[in-house]
Amino acid sequence: MEIFFCVVLLLWFMFPTTVKASASVMLQGAMACETDKMISSLKNPKEEKIGSWRFISGDYQGVPLIVAVTHAGVSYAAAATAVGIEHFNPAAVINQGTGGGHAPSMHTFDLVIGADSFDASAWISKIEKNDADWRHIRFYAVKDDYYLTDSYRISADANLLMVAKDMSKDYHKGNTAVGTISTSNNWNRQKERILFLNKEYGSLCEDMETHAVAQICRSYGVPFIGLRVLSNTELHDEKFNPEAGHACQEFSLSVAKAYYEKYLKFMVE
Repeated sequence: MEIFFCVVLLLWFMFPTTVKASASVMLQGAMACETDKMISSLKNPKEEKIGSWRFISGDYQGVPLIVAVTHAGVSYAAAATAVGIEHFNPAAVINQGTGGGHAPSMHTFDLVIGADSFDASAWISKIEKNDADWRHIRFYAVKDDYYLTDSYRISADANLLMVAKDMSKDYHKGNTAVGTISTSNNWNRQKERILFLNKEYGSLCEDMETHAVAQICRSYGVPFIGLRVLSNTELHDEKFNPEAGHACQEFSLSVAKAYYEKYLKFMVE
């Protein structure tokens, strides 16, 4: 038994890459305009394809990163996250990209730091009587035992949130807001519904990935945050601008680097 433990300790010190892998940050994006700049910024990139998902690992200014191309949609994003966590064992996950604006005060290129998120497709409506309509709903979440709960929001990791807030001081392509991201496979173009989600539930923007990834990260106990730059807003008739995806990538890289240097670097020193 003593020999066994000696061998384990020897292997631990001989192969520090195991520790380094656990100190990496996984950055996710669904589309090319949400991942291309992050991928091109990596030194010594190594690409692996698992299922239909691409994972590109490499070094960014001394930070070990994995860029995951998740594809768009809640199912794809959730599955890609589970695969990425199992395969790469990241110390944190940042899901980032573009979003559609919900707040009347916000415009294209404004930054949303996701303090929390919820599933905008998980709702129960009231019985259609006594003038009840689509606005008479309540959101919910399903726990592991299939029990419905009103605690439908998932909060971002406190440390990631603090770092993102701090780094937002250097974001100059638009204004910044900290708040709620609503997620579903819907592309909402009805202004009345957009304003309803903003007024009643505090949604600043919508996307198709953030909350799905948050659920998986919570299950694994991996720190998580969602970041979005508005690519469009129906409230101001602003059309989709893919350059917003590039702006979000740049900001997300800065957050990953700052988080690594403050909370993870000691793991590889």
